[in-house]
Amino acid sequence: MDFKELTTTLQKKLKLEKPDFIIDSDTSFSIGFLEISATQSLIFAVQDYRGKQYFDIRTWYQEQSGEWKPTKKGIHFGFEKFSEFIALIELFKSAHTATQT
Repeated sequence: MDFKELTTTLQKKLKLEKPDFIIDSDTSFSIGFLEISATQSLIFAVQDYRGKQYFDIRTWYQEQSGEWKPTKKGIHFGFEKFSEFIALIELFKSAHTATQT
């Protein structure tokens, strides 16, 4: 599936809540965010680079001017690594659950 088709499919299937400062482009599509503080957020996106699709989770910050910008802090990996990523997230979930008892 090419990137334009992927973003169209995501828009149709998902009800996505996006912050006002995220601007999607021909190579990046934001799928969600997690507010860390009033001036920092984690942005979850899918991206296309040279015809290959990636997941990107990146910290964004708000400058004094009010403009939001991405930082170098984040992870970026291909779709083929998604199953491994989810397995590790499930381990985090198990660790969190274990601490709640």
